[in-house]
Amino acid sequence: MSENVCAAEARRHELDRTEQARAARLRRDDDADRFLVAHVCLRALLGERLGAAPGRLLIEREPCAGCGGPHGRPYLPGRPVHFSLSHAGDLVLVALAAPVPIGVDVEPERDASLIGDTVDALHDVERAELLGLPARARGAAFARCWARKEAALKSAGTGLVGGASQPYVGSGLVPAQPDGHHVLDLPAPPATLPPWRCTSAENPSHGPGRNLPT
Repeated sequence: MSENVCAAEARRHELDRTEQARAARLRRDDDADRFLVAHVCLRALLGERLGAAPGRLLIEREPCAGCGGPHGRPYLPGRPVHFSLSHAGDLVLVALAAPVPIGVDVEPERDASLIGDTVDALHDVERAELLGLPARARGAAFARCWARKEAALKSAGTGLVGGASQPYVGSGLVPAQPDGHHVLDLPAPPATLPPWRCTSAENPSHGPGRNLPT
């Protein structure tokens, strides 16, 4: 990401007033740079897909699934494309999809000692899976599970409003496929430190998942 900051700065004018205001509120330079690169990249990809000028795209927000406020899942009114964005550390992940909603997330692998009580927020089976692992393997498994969880909840349009216990996505090497979702682990860029876990989840709502705990 860092090598793209200058190019993104030159395209800051393509962001709308809300995006520019959000960037200005970020106090840490690296947070502001990450936000700028991510949102300029998102608009560039959407503009390319739709044949439109990035700065002319109107991005609005659905009502929040929790409080009904205007800060829910972003969308393009009247446009036949769904999108999702995640950024952390030096990585930015953008996904576009049609005709079904999509969610993506990127998570760093953390030492098991830093996971703490977050494990308790997960599905009972996921928590048992993680706590049954040796400490040296728990960080990678937790990152897999949390990236899958966030991606699935983004694709559903709810985010973490209702907590992280559902849906069950698993912490093993192969993601579970909960009802109405298709979850796919993505390869992380090579030679990144710490290691990262990237996940995409589509929400086609095309039928029941396969043998999943509830």
